Amino acid sequence: MMALPQELQQSFEERLNHYEEKRKMPLLSNMELRGIKKGIEQGIERGAVQIARESVMTVLGLRLTEVSPELIDKLNNISDLSVLKQFLEAAVTVNSLAEFQQLLERITRPEAGN
Repeated sequence: MMALPQELQQSFEERLNHYEEKRKMPLLSNMELRGIKKGIEQGIERGAVQIARESVMTVLGLRLTEVSPELIDKLNNISDLSVLKQFLEAAVTVNSLAEFQQLLERITRPEAGN
């Protein structure tokens, strides 16, 4: 890709701004649109993961006891939404925090030999 000299770049931007104002819409390239779409999708996914983590912690805190910083750290290291949903279901059904921690260790423990 080649950069325009400053004078031509400024002229181009002025003309583009004038064109956008006339059309009452911004002019975006396909690459920009793809980038925006991808960014939105990533933001939605990150938000869903964060809400799932917070939901697990809230349920555990309400049902069982205060959630320890160690448990919070372990949950914050999980970014798989399906795994977090499993933990949310477990948080609702387990009988103790120790039972939940055992489940957490079992599911998040790396497989032997990997």
